[in-house]
Amino acid sequence: MKKISRREFLRGAAASSVIALVTPLGVNAESAGGEITIATVSSTGGLDPAGFALDMWTEYAKLCTDGLVSYDSDGSIIYESAESYEISDDNLVWTFHLREDAKWSDGSAVTAADFVNTIQRALDPNNGNAIYANMLYNIVGAEEYNTGDGSLDDVMAVAVDDYTLQFTLDQPCSYFLKMMSMPVFYPSKAGLATNDNESWYKDPSTSLGNGAFCLESYTEGVGYSVVKNEYYYQADKVGLDRITVQFISDQTALLSAYQTGEVNVVTGLPDYVQDQYTEETGLFIWTMLTSKFILPNLSVAPLDDERVREAIALALNREEICSVIGSDYIASVNYVAEYMLSTISDEYFKDEQDPLFTEDEERAKELLSEAGYPDGEGFPTLTYKYPNSEKDSLMAQAIQAQLKSVLNIDIELVGEEDEVYAQEKKDGSYELIRHSWTADYNDPINFLNLYTSDSTSNYNGVADEDFDTAISNSDLTTDVEERNQYLHDAQNILVSDNFYVIPVVTQVYICLIDPSITGVTTNDKGEPMYRFAALNA
Repeated sequence: MKKISRREFLRGAAASSVIALVTPLGVNAESAGGEITIATVSSTGGLDPAGFALDMWTEYAKLCTDGLVSYDSDGSIIYESAESYEISDDNLVWTFHLREDAKWSDGSAVTAADFVNTIQRALDPNNGNAIYANMLYNIVGAEEYNTGDGSLDDVMAVAVDDYTLQFTLDQPCSYFLKMMSMPVFYPSKAGLATNDNESWYKDPSTSLGNGAFCLESYTEGVGYSVVKNEYYYQADKVGLDRITVQFISDQTALLSAYQTGEVNVVTGLPDYVQDQYTEETGLFIWTMLTSKFILPNLSVAPLDDERVREAIALALNREEICSVIGSDYIASVNYVAEYMLSTISDEYFKDEQDPLFTEDEERAKELLSEAGYPDGEGFPTLTYKYPNSEKDSLMAQAIQAQLKSVLNIDIELVGEEDEVYAQEKKDGSYELIRHSWTADYNDPINFLNLYTSDSTSNYNGVADEDFDTAISNSDLTTDVEERNQYLHDAQNILVSDNFYVIPVVTQVYICLIDPSITGVTTNDKGEPMYRFAALNA
């Protein structure tokens, strides 16, 4: 076994060693009991980690489900269901040792079989709901079984015994530990959570929790409530008796519910709330790991010319765009999200190098002229497609106006319903399209590996051997400094060298949290965590 440094230890780096137990972070409850209500705009998805696990699951999991490990706001590792792990010298075998005091909300032990249960259900070829099954493909046998070409017996996610879980990978994966935050790596109670019963997660008798809380009730389209899990191994740190989560889709109604005291926490508020509230009166800004960017179709002329793509990128004034769409948007020339942590330090990834490019109207005009379109002469009208929302419409209009003003080119705007937009993006039926990505876990690879040649999310046809090599090298190396540089190299190839994607803005999420709630922490994605929250008397 190879030794692991303190920095690597805190980052959960892929170097071989046994990782010692660290007591999970917690906030001692200032007062016992009480309940709060959280209102959120999104009710998409369900509560099954092996199913359609979108926004609803994310909120629920933060309350009711402990994974193997997680990360705090500094990117330091927190041990949850696992108390240690080890990696083989060839970096292919990952062995997690589970804590023996972890219990489900019915008092039964949390075992390795419960983690395997989720993985096997997600990979089941007959499970059409498992949207993250592909996140398991680096496990030997997983892709073959999921695509119908292999056997479940060959999937090397194995319960060695009740408290030992082992994964064998088909090649080294330097960010494998970060992937433990994906739903498919979370446990679901073996024997109760089954694919035969698609509504198991709605019934408290089968939807058990191994986290601070557990499901009390579930009402389709309305919300759910959770109560303190008395069997949780850190139950003495849990200060609330009950948390109710309500779905309220209208932003005005959300704010009104907070102002009248109907709810204690609201998320996804309009940007003007920042002018009405302060941190002392409840304002909380969630620095999302989100990037919004223009995706040019590389098979469409003249967007197949790098000079044209760069001209478009340099012609935009992102600060002006943000002034139009709202203060919850921040100008960005980075594809990897502004608030993505470095893999080697406490800095943001973006701060480790110079800006990827600088806005420059004159240079943009020169580039377009070099490409054969002086002052826009002869340049074809391009369509720009976007989801038909107010913010995206405003952003589209600003982009249209700026490209006309600076480059004298015409952009036709096409707002589309979400389903049509998503399908046309996937099919490549566009010239320019507004794309957006929010990281599933805090590592730059979650943005960058979308554009490898074999990625199913490579919607605009990036096929760059140098980019593929940089991504592959970042996966295989066990040197964290070297890996970090490969990730920067990959982003440079994707943006500043070729402008395969054109960054525009990043986004923050505006929330209000009742100041009487204490002990709210944040994870490495900036999300508020309430498992150890309490109410002041």
